Amino acid sequence: MLPLNARKRAYANKNNNQDGVFMTRSVDVNDWEEMSIDNTTNVDELHSLAESCNATSIVKNSINKILVDITGQSSRPKTYTGTSRTTLWRNRKESNLIDDRSKLTHFGFVPVAVAATQHEVVLSRSQKELIQINEVFLQLQDLLKPIMNKSQKNSKVLVYNFVRYSSINCYFIRRLEGMNKGQASRNAARQFWHDNNVAYRAMTIIKWSNEFLQERKLSDHCQGVHSKRKFFLNDSDVKMMILEQMRKTKPAERSLVVIKKFIDDVAVPSFLGVAYRSVVEKTISKYLYEWGYAYRKNKKMIYFDSHEREDVVAYRDKWSRRMMEYMEKMDFYARENEENILEPELEDGEKKLVFVTQDESTFYANDGKNDLWLEDGENHIRKKGPGSSIMISEFQCPCHGTMKIENWSSRTKFKAGDSREGWWTYKHMVKQLEENVIGLLDALHPGCKAVFLFDNSSNHGAYSDEALVVNRMALKDRVWPVTSKFQFHDTVITLTNREVLEQSFFYDKVDTSRDKKGRTKSKTVRYFKGIKTILEERNQWIGHDINGKAWKLDCGSPEVSSDKICCARHFLGSRPDFCNQKSALQEVVEDAGHIFELYPKYHCECNWIEMYWGGAKREARLRCDYTFKSLDSNMDAFLDKAGSIARIRRYFQRATEYIEAYSKCSDGREVVQTLKKFAEKKYLSHRKVRIPSDLDHE
Repeated sequence: MLPLNARKRAYANKNNNQDGVFMTRSVDVNDWEEMSIDNTTNVDELHSLAESCNATSIVKNSINKILVDITGQSSRPKTYTGTSRTTLWRNRKESNLIDDRSKLTHFGFVPVAVAATQHEVVLSRSQKELIQINEVFLQLQDLLKPIMNKSQKNSKVLVYNFVRYSSINCYFIRRLEGMNKGQASRNAARQFWHDNNVAYRAMTIIKWSNEFLQERKLSDHCQGVHSKRKFFLNDSDVKMMILEQMRKTKPAERSLVVIKKFIDDVAVPSFLGVAYRSVVEKTISKYLYEWGYAYRKNKKMIYFDSHEREDVVAYRDKWSRRMMEYMEKMDFYARENEENILEPELEDGEKKLVFVTQDESTFYANDGKNDLWLEDGENHIRKKGPGSSIMISEFQCPCHGTMKIENWSSRTKFKAGDSREGWWTYKHMVKQLEENVIGLLDALHPGCKAVFLFDNSSNHGAYSDEALVVNRMALKDRVWPVTSKFQFHDTVITLTNREVLEQSFFYDKVDTSRDKKGRTKSKTVRYFKGIKTILEERNQWIGHDINGKAWKLDCGSPEVSSDKICCARHFLGSRPDFCNQKSALQEVVEDAGHIFELYPKYHCECNWIEMYWGGAKREARLRCDYTFKSLDSNMDAFLDKAGSIARIRRYFQRATEYIEAYSKCSDGREVVQTLKKFAEKKYLSHRKVRIPSDLDHE
């Protein structure tokens, strides 16, 4: 064999002969290569010659290729017959490995020649089915028993099975009459199944028939009995977890993206314990609608989030019962005709009561109509912003509406703003009560006692500057001039030893000082007694809490502890004279001999003046010309038109229905169901009473 480099040179210098066979120049031409291949007819001779000359494999392959070209056929068969030398050798080797004991003859089996049988008649499937039908037809008749008592248990299942067996019976009869499967099944489907899907019923009847022919009965109906899979959002724990997160999230920050992230990252791992495929936003939206949420405009309605809070419900129960007691002593109006007055039955010396409600509302100059008649492509350009405003504070009674006598009215206009009349405070309310309302009430209702009703807001519950409010006091004595904002009034208390103490919270002290020349100067300075001094005068200074920790001015907790000795402020605030401190409005009302009441928080449906504001704003929008001058001059006309006596009494009647329902039901959901007929009636109110879907369906 040539060395590697020589072989490379030989391969590089190769040439093609005339027959297309590669021949190298380094190979010597032997004698057999000079023979004429065209004269060769014996294939064996050509091969033997190549073997005797020790020709290379390349030459042998070339000879085979030339022979194929000459003869036109190959020596190798075109298909594999399994008779090659290698295959025969492998088969012989495998047969020799088989143990004689694994053959059937080792176990006593003797090969027997197959006996010749006579020719049997072959039946078609249809003929075999007809034979089977004849065999089971009488057995089927025993199962055709109609249901006589439909009130028994599983009566619906029994009726369904009876119809199935009747369908099979009709199918069998039609088959015996000569109809094919399709005709017989469709005939039975039209006779017993009154629906439009005849093809499906026909296919099902054939399926039932085959089952009956094999089993001699039908399997039980399985609809509704299979194992049901529930989506994890249907679980009550997952629902409560998501709804709790919804309540914690601010309404402006709620979105399907935020909720989806919470479900995927928190709710699913905590509930299933493993990661789960992401829930699509469309599914989340569907469940939120089922749980009472809706994607809508932010319109005013009953504030149900805190409407049923424990403290609100507790106050509402007591308040509504007091209101029902007041109603027994006041004039009432027939529901059919508000002009018919029903007078109360009073005992001797008892005064008639009158409900007087108060509320404020703001009207804007640019608050026009939102819905307009516009041509296609027309766009009405409105002024930006709400414009200048006028706030109205008004007192109403159901018998007169807005209380007024000629130019003397309980209605007050106020232009709020830093550059205008400032901001509405309790002092404006006190002035309105003292100058107008109480005098008008005595003139319109002589000899009557009024029940003044105010919204439960911070402005209506504000204390006067002279009120005993512990949060305005310091722990130690300090200089407190007369010009200071808060000037606490004197108090009278009864001590534990039944001693009556008249206590003042201020004292004068002479302070002496020297000037630069050494001259002595004295000045009388007014001091406020700190909380410590006030309690020491009452012999009630403890100085520490229940754990022995020294008192601070304020413990920082918004709630007072049960023992009320957590700090100096909470302890002094729990004293009777501080607990019984009345608000500024309450002092004015009760000093005039009337009753002071606050509506429950978030219960605007109990105040009939809310519906009156809705009618007034509708009138203002209809006649809006986007100028403050027009709004100011026409405001009284808008309010008078919306506040007719008939309307006010109708609004009052509706509000009392809510109050009566709250006095009987402790749950707001029960009230909604009780007054659903009233809540569904549409009123043009600026606070409409709507029923959330979760309350409506519960």
